[in-house]
Amino acid sequence: METKKVNQGGKAAGEHGSLKGTIFSVTVTGLGIFITYLIVYGLYMARL
Repeated sequence: METKKVNQGGKAAGEHGSLKGTIFSVTVTGLGIFITYLIVYGLYMARL
């Protein structure tokens, strides 16, 4: 019974960790795309 409790707790923590990791990955990817867009836009405007 104790082992089952530990497994359930570990699974819950794992799911929360993966969700947090996914949000972090999406945020980093979004920032990367946004920064790249700003750089490209800035270079394009500087050329005009």
